[in-house]
Formats: sequence, structure tokens, C-alpha cells
Amino acid sequence: MHKKVIVALMLLCLAGTLSLFAQGSAETKVYNLRTSTNLAPGGTVGKALTYFVDLVNEEADGRIKATANYGSELGSQREQVEMAQTGSLEMVVAAPGTGPGVWVPELMMFEFPYLFKDNNHYLRVLKGLEAEVSRLVQPHGFTAAAGQSMGSRHMLTNKPINQLSDLKGLKMRGPNAVYISMFNRLGASGTTTDWNEIYNAISTGVIDGMEASPSMIYSMRFHEVAKYMAVTNHITAAVYYFFNTDWLESLPEDLRTLVLDCADKAAAYQAEIDQADQTAALDKMVAEGLVVTTPSDPDAFVEAAAPMLAEYRAKGANWASFIDKMTAID
Repeated sequence: MHKKVIVALMLLCLAGTLSLFAQGSAETKVYNLRTSTNLAPGGTVGKALTYFVDLVNEEADGRIKATANYGSELGSQREQVEMAQTGSLEMVVAAPGTGPGVWVPELMMFEFPYLFKDNNHYLRVLKGLEAEVSRLVQPHGFTAAAGQSMGSRHMLTNKPINQLSDLKGLKMRGPNAVYISMFNRLGASGTTTDWNEIYNAISTGVIDGMEASPSMIYSMRFHEVAKYMAVTNHITAAVYYFFNTDWLESLPEDLRTLVLDCADKAAAYQAEIDQADQTAALDKMVAEGLVVTTPSDPDAFVEAAAPMLAEYRAKGANWASFIDKMTAID
């Protein structure tokens, strides 16, 4: 009887030890958070991604290993989005219209000409529609967070644009169908070119110009091959952090909260540094020879693009509904 008691006690101790070992193993599991953006590390979106990765690594205390890739290291934006969808990445930083917009085309409305009052209005729209964007991309395996404005966009060309008619016939790069429609309305010829192919496309004459914010242009050195910038403020563009939903929901609740909180902090950091970076980037490009013009007829640009809104509403109920939700945010 005495031996049986000893054996029973030993078994209980062993079971307790194994239980503690299992708990310890669960608590020390390390989750990979592989992230990527097609933008350069020196732009504000790239800097914010670095901030996010560093913050996650610090606050997760070893339970998450976060890493980042930039530019074309992992392929085009479309390829990076597909990697995040299949689980080769846990998060991709992408423009909603040219990222998951492949499956949810109405997300291209985030990059629509002359629709938003100013950058603060745009930031309110990004935050206000975050849940709706997540709902729309959920069937494709994504959760959206941390919307970020990439600044007001201007036109970079190989000839000066002093008025609307100067755009006539120019081959202008745009990232999606909205930009192509806009350029066609403005008298140019819109075409798509991958972001990381723009430099060569301009330098070889495949396109005559492109458009983006000063920070984005400077980070990719596009001003080296196109020497004129027209201040048009035609579109403000954005990115969201698109997490692989299966991965995000596999995290313990505390880590999921931590990751999303770090994403919000990264978005706030990007918003804080962006305007100063836009101004500094423009000043640097001017110092390096960029010629800046302000078209004499800005209202003509707005009027030429105005019919587009009715055209996009008419694309279907999904478009009209999303436009209504977007324009309801003041």
C-alpha cells in the first residue's frame, strides 16, 4: 500500500511537471510577423513600417518576431498582396484600390480626383471607413487597419504643364483605372506601369510622366528623369495595413490587441512626419533642378474631371453604396 501511494504521488508530480512545461511552451511560442511594402524605406510610409516593426518587437517582448521588406524586394505590389493572402506574408502595406481592390474595385474611390477637402478630411475618411474596408476585404482573407495618407499628389512630366491643354497627348502613368479615367478626361493618355518600373519607363520614353506626392517621387528619384512638376493637388492616395485574417485571429488576444495598437501608433507617427517630409522632399528636388509650375487654370482641371463621379456611381450598387458612405464623412 505504501509503495502504491509513492507511485501515485510520483505520477502526480510528473503530470504537474509536464503541465507546467506545456504551459511554458505555449507562453513562449514565437509568432512571425513578416511585412512588406512596395514603397521605399525612405518615404514616410516606409519609415512608419520600420517604426511599426520595431515597436512590435519591443512591446511583444520576444513573443513576436516582426520583419519588413521594402520596394520590389518581394515583387510587385500585386504579388506582395497575393503573398499576404496565401500566408507567405502576415501583413502587406498596400493602396486599397491597387491592392485588395483587385477583388473589391470600389476601393479605388480612395484615390478619386478632387473629392476630398484637405488632408485632415482625408484622414477622417480613412479612419471612418476602416471597419467597412475590413468587411469588404474579409472574404478575400484580409483585415484592414492603420490607414495612412500619402499626401496630395502632383504631376511630374518631361515638359512643363502651365495649363490644362499642355497635358494633351502626354502618356501619363496611373496606378489604377480611376487615374486612367482622370488622365483621359484631362486630355492625356492614361496608362498603367508598375511603381518600380516608372524610372526606366520615363527615361526610355515609354511614358511622358507620372504623378505622386513629393515625398514618394523623391524617395524613388523619379525627378532625375522628369524635370517638371505641376502643382495640381488632383488626388490624395492612401495605404492600409492589410493583415492576413487567419494569422491575426490565431494570435492570443493580448498579442492581437498589441499588434493592432502598434499599427495605430505607426499610422499616427506617419501622419505626424508626412507634411514636413513632403515639404522637405520638394525643396530637395528643386535644389537638384526640378522646375515647379502652377497651372493658371486649376478650375479647368476640376471641371474636366467632374463627370467621373456620376460615371462611377453608375457602375453598380456596390459602387454607389461605398461612395455614399465615403461622402457622408465630413
